[in-house]
Amino acid sequence: MLLSSLDLKAKYDSDEDDILRCFIIPLLGVAARYDRAVGYFSSEVLSAAAEGLEKFISSGAKMRLIIGDPLSDCEYEAVMNGIKNPIHYKSEELANILLCSQDRNLKLLTYLVANAQLEIKFAFTHNGMFHKKIGIFYSDEETIVFSGSANETLRGLSKYNSEEIVVFFSWDKDSFTKYAQVEIDNFNALWDDNKKRNKVFELDSYFYEKVKDNVNLELLRNEIFSDGLNLNISKEEDSIPFFNYSFAQSNQELLNVDFDTRLPSKPLTVKGHPFELFPHQVEAIKSWKNSDYKGLFKLATGSGKTFTSISAIVELYEERKKVGLGTFVIVSVPYIELANQWVKELSPFNIYPIKCYENASNWTSVLDQKILRYRCGDIKFVCVVVVNKTMSEIHFQSRINKINNSDILFIGDECHHLGSQGYFESLPDAKYRIGLSATPFRSENDEIEGSPFPDTVKMNLLSYFKGVVSEYSLSDAIKDGILAPYRYELVPVYLNDDEQERYEDYSTKIQKLILKAQSSGLNTEEKQSLTKWCGFRSRLLATCEGKLPALINYLKDNPQLTLTHSLIYVGEGKAIDEEQAYISKVTNSLHEFGCKVAKFTSQETSHERKKIMESFKDETIESLVAMKVLDEGIDVPVCKSAFILASTRNPRQYVQRRGRVLRKSKGKSEALIVDFIVLPMAGSRSNFSQNLRKAELERINDFKLTALNSKEVEEIAIKLGVY
Repeated sequence: MLLSSLDLKAKYDSDEDDILRCFIIPLLGVAARYDRAVGYFSSEVLSAAAEGLEKFISSGAKMRLIIGDPLSDCEYEAVMNGIKNPIHYKSEELANILLCSQDRNLKLLTYLVANAQLEIKFAFTHNGMFHKKIGIFYSDEETIVFSGSANETLRGLSKYNSEEIVVFFSWDKDSFTKYAQVEIDNFNALWDDNKKRNKVFELDSYFYEKVKDNVNLELLRNEIFSDGLNLNISKEEDSIPFFNYSFAQSNQELLNVDFDTRLPSKPLTVKGHPFELFPHQVEAIKSWKNSDYKGLFKLATGSGKTFTSISAIVELYEERKKVGLGTFVIVSVPYIELANQWVKELSPFNIYPIKCYENASNWTSVLDQKILRYRCGDIKFVCVVVVNKTMSEIHFQSRINKINNSDILFIGDECHHLGSQGYFESLPDAKYRIGLSATPFRSENDEIEGSPFPDTVKMNLLSYFKGVVSEYSLSDAIKDGILAPYRYELVPVYLNDDEQERYEDYSTKIQKLILKAQSSGLNTEEKQSLTKWCGFRSRLLATCEGKLPALINYLKDNPQLTLTHSLIYVGEGKAIDEEQAYISKVTNSLHEFGCKVAKFTSQETSHERKKIMESFKDETIESLVAMKVLDEGIDVPVCKSAFILASTRNPRQYVQRRGRVLRKSKGKSEALIVDFIVLPMAGSRSNFSQNLRKAELERINDFKLTALNSKEVEEIAIKLGVY
């Protein structure tokens, strides 16, 4: 089909035209090649242009893309995945991707690169940022060239921004020769790295790695253009000498080349769906603003705490921008996995944070530069993602202390960690504060019945965040269809003679110490003893002998049940009188039973955990066996079932674990939670045995309340003598 057969105009204005739908998509459907050079590219365009892109791919057409702004981390990973795994995909694979709603843009990006239908290069300029916007469509006989203000982003090509492009057709020879041929020549020279003022290189190159990691860009320019000083660039080409400027000038030059042109904004789409906050998220932000921009968001796991707080970032930034003020955001999280997840979630909002975790040498100089430029007024927005441990350390604190507190928005994810004295004392005196947690405070019966110690964590959190400003329960989220419904099954595990004796002994020691604490107080040694005996008792309940056989028997009795996308939570440490870690014992036994499982703990490196999670998602591994690392914040929506072998008295933990499997995903109509409850030895009626039944009943009642089979659970609990 000829390009000239399409009904195209010589000019498109986004105030009147949808450039993507009226121009780009029709041309993708008939072109044999597409060349594009832009400042900004977003893979969202691929998903939005799927109608034309499907024909483009099926015909074997190819695209060459030059960008001037680095890809987001997830886009870069998608490209690297395609480069490292080149393959000729089958048409049915493309069809599956196009049908997919989640991460379709990233999957299309990988597909195109792996199938050798998309090449991407990065243009780095000796001064400022590469910001040209050229597009060229080729068929066998005809060519169309366009240029204008539109980037290759959803905002640039839709009616979101005010953009325009001018189009030249090869069949209009006069205008094409006069205006378009030079753009074709320029693109080809750029692609071949034959332009004096630009260096164009592959995304898997050393130089792109440096740009992506936001190193000292002045030094990088010197390195890239070290030969450029001798290129005899004419004054017409460059009236400003290379790097012959003062420190203040060099800072101004850096302004033009890194991420700072990416300013916070709410996305049009997220994961293939139009972006829109749920009513409870809108209300949370409103309540936060009405509470002097401070407060705790007590939102159920999976109900959108992260997107709520990122939307609050954007709204605060926009409000302060109107009056000429900058915004400095610090997001503090407990784990590196959660930090990486935040970086990914921030990307659709045009926020690319400094990653202040792992090796300090990777981020300290970048943070120093950003702080300097922020204080000088060169930039108006900075975002930092940091792990709690680093946040509390002097090398981070000393830098953040240079920022005016009235500019800082501090977000504490899983903020219950921040109430401990070590972290609490390190929290910045930020004017704007958000705490995120489904369960910010412990319950009255948390681990130690009738604990005589004040809940300093709760007091600290309330004093810093100034109270809970928004609550949205798990039952609300299920009722509103935000989380998946679930079935809840009970599997009883009884203590044996030896375990019952130990349980009574530990409980007696704990009770004596609690009574003494309430009457005369405990010395340091006695407090340590109380902690020790509580730990022994918790480990006994978490690793008691009957749990593993009960799990295997459950799997045997339910042969129709698949372990695919299931989580198995086990106790920490070793079972009593055993040398092997309990998690290894469970994992090995499941392997012997024929299950494809893998441990997922803090002992594995970040890289190993990433590979394990990828294998879990693509079903190479059926189940993950974990202790605590999956408890908080890690987004695993594909999970369909959870087997809880670790009988905890901590509501925070079991609420978080339940939330892990209730996130909605394609093909999940409901989830399954199997709870292995620990009961006293048959016939035992001691006060401590009764306390154990009460503790298990508390969790059962909590799970039963929102379960699909609530009545059935109650009947089973009665039969087991728990009620």
